[in-house]
Amino acid sequence: MNVDALRDEWERAIAKDRHADAAKALAALEQAEPGDPQWSQRLGDALRRLGKAREAEAAFERATRRYAAKGFMPKAIAMAKLVLALNPARTDVLASLEVKPETKAPPPLRPPPPVEPAPLSVARDSLDDEVRFADEPRSSIVIEVEEVVELSVEEEGPPAADYRATMASVRLLSGLPEAALATLAADAELVEVPASGFVMRRGEPADALFAIVEGAVLVALRDGSTFALGDGDVVGEGCLLDEAERQADVRALRPTMLLCVRKETLDRAMAAHPEVLARLFDLLARRLVSNLVGTAPLFAAFEPDARLSLARLFEVRRAPAGTVLAARGRRSDGLYVLVAGHLEAASGDGASIRVARGSSFGHGSLLGGRAAAETVTAVTESLVLRLPAAKFATLAALYPPALAHLAEILDEPLRASLVP
Repeated sequence: MNVDALRDEWERAIAKDRHADAAKALAALEQAEPGDPQWSQRLGDALRRLGKAREAEAAFERATRRYAAKGFMPKAIAMAKLVLALNPARTDVLASLEVKPETKAPPPLRPPPPVEPAPLSVARDSLDDEVRFADEPRSSIVIEVEEVVELSVEEEGPPAADYRATMASVRLLSGLPEAALATLAADAELVEVPASGFVMRRGEPADALFAIVEGAVLVALRDGSTFALGDGDVVGEGCLLDEAERQADVRALRPTMLLCVRKETLDRAMAAHPEVLARLFDLLARRLVSNLVGTAPLFAAFEPDARLSLARLFEVRRAPAGTVLAARGRRSDGLYVLVAGHLEAASGDGASIRVARGSSFGHGSLLGGRAAAETVTAVTESLVLRLPAAKFATLAALYPPALAHLAEILDEPLRASLVP
C-alpha cells in the first residue's frame, strides 16, 4: 500500500475513533517514511491511548531521536518527556539530547550576535533641569524586513502594539547552544491541554513561559479581540521582563502540547550559561521591537523598509524597575517609545495611568524645549526605544511624517493602556 493510501486509512480510523486501526496504519507509515518523525510521534500517541505503554515508550523514543537529528530540539525534548511520563527510569533519553546528533542539523538561519539591551543609567553630565541618560550606541538591535509583523488595528479597538507586544510570538528556544537547551530541558514540564482547555488566565502570576510543541492556542484580550499562535510560538514570555501577572486568557484551539519553562528554571539556566541571558533577551527584544515597528503610530505612515530605517536610529534600552524616564517640570534627553513592560505616568493633579505600548514621550523637549508635563516611572523592568536628542535632527530631516505625528500629539497626554 502506498503512502497516500496509508494516510487515508489512518485518517479514516481517527475519524471513527478506531485507535487500533490507526496504530496499524501509523506503524506502516513509520516504516514507509522513516525520516519523518511525526509518524513515530503519532504512533506513540495511538499506542498510549490503547494502553500499550511499553510500545508507546519505544515509539516516542524513536520520535525523540528523529526530531533531534533534524534539529527540532523543542519537539525532541517534548518526546523525551513523554518517554519519562511512561517510564520514569528512562532519564537516559533526555540526557542523550546533549549528544550531537549523527545527522547534521541544518545551519541556523541568520545567527546575529546576541545583543542584551543596556539598562538606562543617569548620565554624569545630567543637569538639574533635565532627565538625561548615558548614550549606548551599541545597544541597537537590527530588525530585518521579514521580521516585521503586520497587525491590523480595529477601528474602535485598542492600539495593536499595546496588546500584541504582550503576547508576542517568538521562537525563544531556537538557536540556543545544545548544553543550554539541555539545562532548560531537564526541568521543563510537558503540558498537554485538551481542546478548549486553558493554558493560562488573566491575572495569574507570570511565572513561566510556554513553547507550543504541537497544536494551536487562542489568545483572548480584554477588549474581546483574539489572535492565534501555533507550532513553535511562545506565550508568557513577559516573565522575562518580570511582569507580575498574565495579561490575556490563552485557550487551546485543539489538543495542544507545550513545554512549560518556569522562571526559576530560566534563572538557573542563565546562571549556568551566561549566553542564555543574552540570547533570550535578544530574541525577546527582536520580536517585541519588530511587532512595535509594525503597529506603533510613530511608524505607521511608512513602508516596511522605511520603518526599519527609522527604527535603527533608536537605541533599544532596558529600564529597571523604579527608573524615572521623564520628570514633570524637567526636560527630556530624547524621544522614547514604550516597547514592553509597565510604565506609570503621573500628572500634576496626582492622577496616574499605565502607559500604552507604542506610546511616544519626550518629544516636547526636542520640538520646543518644553519640560515634561508628566512623570513617567518604570513599575516593572521595561523595554523602550530611545532616540537621543543628538539624532533627532536626522529624524526630522529624513522622516517628515514621523515629525508631523509628534507635532500633532505634542499637547496630548500619554495614552492609557487598556491592560490594567
